[in-house]
Amino acid sequence: MSQDKVEQLKTAMKAKKDAESRLAAAQEQGGLAPGLEDQYKAKLSELESALEQARALAEEQTAKAKEMNDKYLRLYAESDNARKRAAKDKEDAIRYGNEKFIKELLPVIDGLEQALSHAESEDKASIVEGVQLVLKQFFKVLENFGVTPVDAVGLPFDPYHHEAIAHHESEEHEPHSVVSQYRRGYKLHDRLIRPSLVTVAKPPEGSTPRRAHSR
Repeated sequence: MSQDKVEQLKTAMKAKKDAESRLAAAQEQGGLAPGLEDQYKAKLSELESALEQARALAEEQTAKAKEMNDKYLRLYAESDNARKRAAKDKEDAIRYGNEKFIKELLPVIDGLEQALSHAESEDKASIVEGVQLVLKQFFKVLENFGVTPVDAVGLPFDPYHHEAIAHHESEEHEPHSVVSQYRRGYKLHDRLIRPSLVTVAKPPEGSTPRRAHSR
């Protein structure tokens, strides 16, 4: 209920009380002049009507205020529940985000365990073949998750994807080309997550630099 309505209600109640007091005092002093008592009673009736309207308005405003408060509490509760659900979903996403990757990785582990269990009873060639199959399966799992190897050997040295750990003098390879790879590099989609460690060719000392092949 607004402050203005509260003041109106107080004013109406005070005016009614004053009118009742004047009427009672006049009656104790021997009555009122003809017609004056009717005017007081009419005024009291008018004030009572205004007071009832003010009370009805006060009750209406109180009901609206309660409704708005209930609505606010309900919306707050819904918002708080949504926030808690979002926090729980985020926590689960962090905790179980790798579940699919792990499930696809488990068969690779099974293959390695089987290869080890057969190591004593099978010949070397069969063991190598089994490990190669497991490695191929592992690369397939990585590919399913957007992980791809970085090409290196035979290509020009690329400082964005290769890391040179040695240089090799060679007349058989193009200068600044990758001769060998010590450790394979990988990309996650289009982002490099590990560069390839490579050996880079360079011309022997005193040799004539090779010209680039024309296309």
